[in-house]
Amino acid sequence: MVKLTSLDKDLYKPGEAAEMLNIHVRTVQRYCNEGQLKCIRTETGRRMITRDSLEKVLASAGLLIDDRNNERKDAVYARVSTHKQKTRGDLDRQIEKVCAYAALHDPHQLTVWSDVASGLNDDRKGLNALLDEVMQGNIRRIYIHYRDRLTRFGFNYLKRVCSHFDTDIIVVSSEDKTMEEELAQDIISIIHSFSGKLYGMRRTVKEKAEMMLSDDGKEDIHEKHEPEEQEEKGRDHHPDREASVQKG
Repeated sequence: MVKLTSLDKDLYKPGEAAEMLNIHVRTVQRYCNEGQLKCIRTETGRRMITRDSLEKVLASAGLLIDDRNNERKDAVYARVSTHKQKTRGDLDRQIEKVCAYAALHDPHQLTVWSDVASGLNDDRKGLNALLDEVMQGNIRRIYIHYRDRLTRFGFNYLKRVCSHFDTDIIVVSSEDKTMEEELAQDIISIIHSFSGKLYGMRRTVKEKAEMMLSDDGKEDIHEKHEPEEQEEKGRDHHPDREASVQKG
């Protein structure tokens, strides 16, 4: 992502534009030939791309962040694992504490996203909606109570994605505090997930074994009947027997 305020020159080299757009220099040259990027020639014949045309292409590619004003929102994300925790007020208290902290840091359009789900769940409705806003360049800061409120594992991955879109993640409390009830719930979720996978594998292995045994049984029956059929054919066409019949 490129901040609008960082585009402080009137003209840019093709290499600079290529780096901002994350494309090859030859593609930049093609954009110039097609008119997507406006460029001028220097006295030495080198192409220089105008800032206005570069801004338009960056914006159309979703790579430009307009940071000239404070219109980007600040966000609060809160999570509890169970509806029991929400019912007894844990979620509301968490939101209240984080909002109180954010209020001391000049927030803009402070918006709250929350979930009642395990920290291992990677498909949470509230978190997905928040990340959509981040990737649209609409979020300046995300306030969370503890790191594990955002996710149990992979926090640094989310932090890196947010950083790419110029979004800061601010952890209100540095204390590594986790609730025993939530940890137990997460462990149960892991066990349940693996149990389901193991059961599915067991059922597949069982079905394959039954099919193999069934096929082997058919082959045994076929092999058993084949000698009997050959023996009967042998009796019917035995030359000594045919001669004795003719003599009689």
